Amino acid sequence: MKDSNKNLLRWIFLFPGSVVGSILATVLLHLMLYFTLANGETISGVDIQPIEHLLYPFVVSISFVLSGYKIAPFQKFRTAIMLSASWVIVFIGIYFFLYTSGQQQGVQIRGMGSLLGALVALYIARWESRRSLESQIKIKPE
Repeated sequence: MKDSNKNLLRWIFLFPGSVVGSILATVLLHLMLYFTLANGETISGVDIQPIEHLLYPFVVSISFVLSGYKIAPFQKFRTAIMLSASWVIVFIGIYFFLYTSGQQQGVQIRGMGSLLGALVALYIARWESRRSLESQIKIKPE
């Protein structure tokens, strides 16, 4: 397969891949919490549902942005910016809809975790892209 076709497929599957990556991250979070807390020897019998309820938005937003960052063939940091911005815009839109309909009483910790996750993912993408750029610069002969 040509590189141009491969890149086109990566751009096409960027958003669906980000969604699938966030779903897989929730499965991994559930398994990690289940095996470390619910069946652990030190903290046996802990109810993990409140912990999952608190951590899911944070983990989903981070994995959504970073999955898209990894899938993008080039312009990875710009892609991470766009995914983070779209995450924040959708969050604000949903919050505004719930607030105006009277179903949301205020910004909860989960919502702040979701926004914080998008910003943390953007910071990680920036750090990773800088590290990648620095390694490319050091490898090139002078």
